[in-house]
Amino acid sequence: MATQAFQKIYTKLNQITKATCSVHATGVGNEELATVSGRLAQVVKIVDDNVTLQIYAGTEGIGTDAEVVFFGKAPSLKVGTELAGRFFNAYGDPIDGGPDVQGSEIEIGGPSVNPVRRKQPSELIATGIAGIDLNNTLVTGQKIPFFADPDQPYNEVMAMVALRAQSDKIILGGMGLSNDDYLFYKNTFENAGVIDRIISFVNITEDPTVERLLVPNMALTAAEYFATEHNEKVLVLLTDMTLYCDALSIVSNRMDQIP
Repeated sequence: MATQAFQKIYTKLNQITKATCSVHATGVGNEELATVSGRLAQVVKIVDDNVTLQIYAGTEGIGTDAEVVFFGKAPSLKVGTELAGRFFNAYGDPIDGGPDVQGSEIEIGGPSVNPVRRKQPSELIATGIAGIDLNNTLVTGQKIPFFADPDQPYNEVMAMVALRAQSDKIILGGMGLSNDDYLFYKNTFENAGVIDRIISFVNITEDPTVERLLVPNMALTAAEYFATEHNEKVLVLLTDMTLYCDALSIVSNRMDQIP
């Protein structure tokens, strides 16, 4: 993520914890992105001019004279038809070697739809898996969880749902995937010839744990774009929610909160 030129640089931190740092700054908004000594961070609290930032990669090695540069915007995703068939990281940057997406920029985690105004869910999304279609039917506008032991082939099941589901777009949000898991999904989709209708946002085990918290919002922002702007039927698959919850716990512990 590039920063804009001529931005004010703050160089005096007044507090550093295991996961956060604080700096006196003005003109900053909630959830705004920043860099602290080159590490990506996000505003989590503002009291008067005291701004607290959560640093995704942790604060180890950061001194009180670290440079803080604010981006002037919250996390966002560039959307367009070019998203189809691509793999991105938790920030929406390409990780498949392809070009950057050229399109309009949408802030992630925007306001949700009032459930009272939603259309009554009634349209089946067939997955081709009898246990789901007959016993735990997936309906547009609804969600279902898949529970599995660690030694069960849940990645294969998720890939099977993605390949068989009768939808226009499949959005895969991978949190804490190993490199093998990431390559499994990538190769499976490419070999099946359906890569052009699948969009993936992936956080792998080598990435900072806290970045997993961005993946669901990235996936849902892309899904909302294709559903509302292109009137397409979109299925979102999120895995592994256990590792997502682990990230929440880690953030709470680092911020001295109860998980």
